[in-house]
Amino acid sequence: MSNLQLAITVIIIGIGTFLFRFSFIYLYGNLKLPEWIPRAMRFVPPAVLSALIFPAILIKDEVLWMSPQNPRLVAGLVAIIVAWKTKNLLLTIAIGLGIFWLITFI
Repeated sequence: MSNLQLAITVIIIGIGTFLFRFSFIYLYGNLKLPEWIPRAMRFVPPAVLSALIFPAILIKDEVLWMSPQNPRLVAGLVAIIVAWKTKNLLLTIAIGLGIFWLITFI
């Protein structure tokens, strides 16, 4: 594949991706959706975050690791408690990372 073919391929894929994403934004603003769709869409961000975070915390070397020796699990539980009590994102991240580093380096 030449450089020109590669550039054309990247441009076409970029335009296609833009049009696909823009169509959802455009249609969402101009169509009257059933009431249950916007209600259901509120749960998408927590579901996506859970799908990203929980495997990173609970799985090591393709094995489920749920024990007090898992520093990520302990730091995650502490971060959950901090987030619940304070509702402060920066404090939650700082304390969660601090606990993780403390447990890892001790």
